[in-house]
Amino acid sequence: MKFITYADNLAQLTKLNDLIVAKNVDVNNVEVIVGTSAISRYSEASVADLEAMVNANSKFKLPLVLEWDVLAQETLFQKNVELIARLPLHEFKAIRVQDPGALNLVKEKYSWLKVQLILENGNHNYVGLTRWSEFLGDQLDRLVLSNELSREHLRSYATELKSGLEVLVYGRILLFYSPRLLLSPLKKEELEKSLVNKNIEAFGTSEESPHAGFPLIENRHGTFMFNVKDLYLLDHLEELKTLNLAAVRFDLRFDESFNHLEKVLDLYLGSIAHESIPEIRSNHARPMIKGFYNINKTDVLFTKLKNKRIQRMDDNYVGEIVDVERDQQIALVVKSKTISIKLGDEIQLVTPEGKTKTMGLKSLLDTSKTAMSSASTNEIVLLPFISGVVAKTQVYLISKDS
Repeated sequence: MKFITYADNLAQLTKLNDLIVAKNVDVNNVEVIVGTSAISRYSEASVADLEAMVNANSKFKLPLVLEWDVLAQETLFQKNVELIARLPLHEFKAIRVQDPGALNLVKEKYSWLKVQLILENGNHNYVGLTRWSEFLGDQLDRLVLSNELSREHLRSYATELKSGLEVLVYGRILLFYSPRLLLSPLKKEELEKSLVNKNIEAFGTSEESPHAGFPLIENRHGTFMFNVKDLYLLDHLEELKTLNLAAVRFDLRFDESFNHLEKVLDLYLGSIAHESIPEIRSNHARPMIKGFYNINKTDVLFTKLKNKRIQRMDDNYVGEIVDVERDQQIALVVKSKTISIKLGDEIQLVTPEGKTKTMGLKSLLDTSKTAMSSASTNEIVLLPFISGVVAKTQVYLISKDS
């Protein structure tokens, strides 16, 4: 299981290299993600900064991975393509992409370059992951999975998928992205020309809930909003190794987190126990959570969101009221495959609000107002109007005329 992290400038890359050398870490188990502000979502590095890191790495010999994770419209995309063509791609172990257009270009034009496909905001299901793996074939190096997957999903995918898998274990959780620049109009007086290519950062507060402290970033690519709590799975590193994942990623780019690089590396190496470094969590700028790792509960509220009063409940179910014309009629569609209704039957109507009405069937009409003696599956029957009944009212058979 590889150790993956970021370096946004030469100083960070140098510090990382020094630690790896000092701790005698096998560089084959390490990867460093680098980029530039033109093609990376959060990077503030210039092309010159990226070139400086690449040049220095001729001595360091760290496996570098180029990050091209922005989502861009056609005009900007073409500029990105031109930039990619100018970069020394042979110096990178792989390229990380998120945009399908970027992926297709790399597949067609740089088929020799390994791809790490970012699916954090894309496919979560096994079928989708399999299709991407098949599309890239031998060019695929890794699939970067969403942090919305539980431990059991990760274990299953790592067992069933042939491609290597990567997950985030420390860092911010992206909630929202917009290509619009939402912060700069609010900070005009604070911005200077020297900051044009720098990230603008702020904290957001919800007007619809008590939540506050959402980290916000605006740069040339748009505006990003993150969860008020950051992801923290450092106490599960040993367990993650048993899941047969190819790599775990430590995002130390925000909130002075890079200062924890050595402790995080020691945790990864297993040279120190998690309990011995409580300051990583206690000194962090925000609360930290395990997200969906233990269990994915995104569907736990589905039953509460559904109105049980408008759901089919028993074997006496007939169908549903689909239209109401006040003081005229109500239209019933018969949905039951086993129960039909006929003149003389008695029915119960249960409204979405839970009110119940009873009605004896003294008149049945079809949609052309022709009298009917009975109605069965998929037929629409018009009944006399009854007050209080609305669309979505469920209908049940009470008794049959003998």
